[in-house]
Amino acid sequence: MHPTTKKGNLSRPADQNVRHLFQHSENPRDREIELVPFFCVEARIDFNDIRTGFRETVSLSKALEIYSDNADLLWTDDMIRDVDFARTSAHVPVGARLAALPDFVNAGFISLMENQFAQYLLRSFEARIFRNFDLNLYSLSGESRPDFCRRCLELFDGPKRREMDGLHEVFIRKLEQTRQKYLGTTEPDGLEQAKAESRNRDAFSRCAERIADLFYRAELMMDLAVPPPQYLLGMQEYEEKLISLEAEAHRAITDLAGRYNEKARAIDEYILHPNLKDIHFVRSCVLWAPKGAA
Repeated sequence: MHPTTKKGNLSRPADQNVRHLFQHSENPRDREIELVPFFCVEARIDFNDIRTGFRETVSLSKALEIYSDNADLLWTDDMIRDVDFARTSAHVPVGARLAALPDFVNAGFISLMENQFAQYLLRSFEARIFRNFDLNLYSLSGESRPDFCRRCLELFDGPKRREMDGLHEVFIRKLEQTRQKYLGTTEPDGLEQAKAESRNRDAFSRCAERIADLFYRAELMMDLAVPPPQYLLGMQEYEEKLISLEAEAHRAITDLAGRYNEKARAIDEYILHPNLKDIHFVRSCVLWAPKGAA
């Protein structure tokens, strides 16, 4: 592969159109290590997807060891290494031994390798975003799934409030129907009837207040901490009706809020691949680095 090496020098005159960089190590014991040539590229992917509205710029610095003149070789993830350009320079590290540079490495070869790298990105590179089907909404660059769920829930807030207001009006009408049915419209006949009428009106007021509080807490997205009341032995039909209304309101509010929470969490993953026009090369070069670890 690299049968000859020279200390601190290229093994043949370098193509002036090909830039060379050298990886440096902070470990003194690595200074005598042999450096082999890699094709190295710094690229930028500018996502600007019209359909999803997704916009993001991704920078990549990658290297592939040069061991064949076949620039059409299909690249795979396990062949490619990340590169830290901060650890490179244009000068050969002191004491480093350079493997032989293959004769086929020239500006034309670098250009072919750029094309292959672009094809690799088209096949393998992807951006994962999220989509809410009901809202037909996609996540933003860098937006996590929990953050996207919260944003969806905020966008559902308007429809949810309108539906909650309509539901509140339904229970106001039901309360009024109950009041008309069970509370007397004539003057009570006698003290006991007056006391019973007063208790019934107090019970009605308390029930109406509790139902109003349920809707108020739901509007503020607070937990419905008060559980629905339970039936007790010996209750009159009127009291059972009020309890039934309150329990029904509790269930209806809980179901409505749960339905919108489910809508906000109904998220699919959407994968974007770059187009050729999205890929921009910043620089390409030959990187000299320890074998198998660019």
